[in-house]
This record gives sequence, structure tokens and C-alpha cells, in this order.
Amino acid sequence: MPAIEIPSGYTREDWLTYVQRGRRILRAKSASNFEMGDMLNEMLDGQPRGGGEITRITELFAKQIRSKGSTLVKYRYVARAWPVEHRRSDVPWSVHEGLAGLPNRFQLIREEPSDELDPRELGVWHYDAVRRARRGLPEVPATSTERIDTAKRLLRDTHEAAEAVTQLADRTEVLKRAIEDPGFRRAIRDANRDRSQRLEEEAKAQWETPASCPPPSRSAGTESETKPSVSYRESPSSVLKILGQCTTFCVSMQNAVVLAQEELLTTEEEEAVLDSVKKVRAVCDWCEHVVTTGQTDMDDELARLLGGGEGDQL
Repeated sequence: MPAIEIPSGYTREDWLTYVQRGRRILRAKSASNFEMGDMLNEMLDGQPRGGGEITRITELFAKQIRSKGSTLVKYRYVARAWPVEHRRSDVPWSVHEGLAGLPNRFQLIREEPSDELDPRELGVWHYDAVRRARRGLPEVPATSTERIDTAKRLLRDTHEAAEAVTQLADRTEVLKRAIEDPGFRRAIRDANRDRSQRLEEEAKAQWETPASCPPPSRSAGTESETKPSVSYRESPSSVLKILGQCTTFCVSMQNAVVLAQEELLTTEEEEAVLDSVKKVRAVCDWCEHVVTTGQTDMDDELARLLGGGEGDQL
């Protein structure tokens, strides 16, 4: 049986006295609400239904006792849902109201844990307990699952959720714990792959139509003097294709390398990457040789490195 927490500034005896008084007040209010609901059922059960007669009588009665019709309807509904033998005088009326629509309400109201002011161990019900019973989230989450579910409910907006994850990344211990989860690592890899693919597609779209690419600006000063420029309208398609391939490669590799820094590469993966970079460097040297000499010959060392000659994949 859990003990009642005593806040600072109160003696145990004084605080327990206040709690007992508060519970008595709630019981008195609950009794009066049930009394009103029972009376309404007594008044209206014998009246003909249909044609809005019940509603008309309820509204008239509410006006004459200076109450609201909707409030009286609620009292009547809860009183009907809870026969006298199933009500608990030590449980607030609001709890009975919250449980009224549940088919197992009679069992639920008997099962709530007790506390030290409940010597008969009838159980202590409160608003959050009702929300849990109705499979809802409590106002004050008490467990890890409830706190996480509450955070997910509050962060339904994608941008806000992403910002929250970004800020949590400042806590190194959080990332270290999260990275141990296989599902989290898989989600990060999938997100990185999708981002890399999107960046590659954007770079490809930029260069696949030569006519749509603006010529280098001649107002760039020093930049126009140090970088060679070509006419995108007059240059052969093969030249434009080479320029486009080189640009796409540079953009893609920059993005891929940055993404690779965020991964936990194994020794084998690192060696495979370096081997591929070595092959790319050799191909670039060969391309430079072909362009400057017009000869497509390939020495034995390069052919061996590329795996058997021209046309092989890296």
C-alpha cells in the first residue's frame, strides 16, 4: 500500500487531516450529484419518449432550479450507468462520470490500488487513473511509456519533432544510448540514403539539359580569368557530357563523404572506400591522358587496377 507524500512546510498530521477533509468534501459533492441524477431518472422514466418531450421537460426543470440542461442530462446519464450497489462513496463523482461508458466499469472501480488513508483498501481513484482506464494519456505521466507517448502526441508536427531530435542530439549520452538500438541505426542509414539519392537527383537534373545551363559569368573578375569557359551552344555534346559527369561526380562525392562521416564504418568498409577512391583517381589520370594525347591506350598497371581493362565497373 503506497504512502501519501507529505510536502514540505506541513507536519504529517496536519497534511493527512487536510487530505481527509478534502475527500469528505468530494464525497459530499458526489452524493449530491448522484441524488440529482436519481431524482431526474425518477421524474422522467415514466414520461413518453419521442417528439423531444424529455428534452423539453429537462430544459424547463433546469431553468426553474437555475441550472443548465446539459448538466442535468449528465447527472441523469451517470446515475443510470451506476446502480446504487455499484457506486463507491469514497470515489469522486467525476471518476464515476469518466468510467460510465466502459463496459467493465464495475470491475475497474474495485481494482484501483489503495493508499494509507484507505484502511479498507477500497482503492483511490483520480482523474489520471480514469484517463489510463480509458486508454488515454494522463495529464501527469507517471511512467516512461506515458512520458514518451505524451512527447509523441505533442510533437506530431514533423518540423517540431525534427527540431526536438536535433536539440536532443546535443546530449551526447542520449545519442550514445540511441545508437545502440538497431532500429535507430537502420532509420539513420535509410534517412542518409534517401538524402544522398535526393541530392544526386538534383545534381543530375541540373546538368542533364546543357541548353538550360547558363554560361559562366564574365563579370566574376578573377574567377573568370582562372577558370576556362566554353560555349554551351557551340561545344560538342561529348564535351558537355564530360563536364556534366564531372560536376555530378563532384557534387555526389562531396555529399556522400559528408554522410559517410556520420556513419560508423567498419575496417572492411573503410578499406573498400579507399580502394574505390584509388581506382577513381587512376581513371581520372587516364581521362586526362586521353584528352591531352588523343590516345586511349592503358598500361598494364591501370588495367590490373581496374580489374581487366576498359568497360569494367569500379
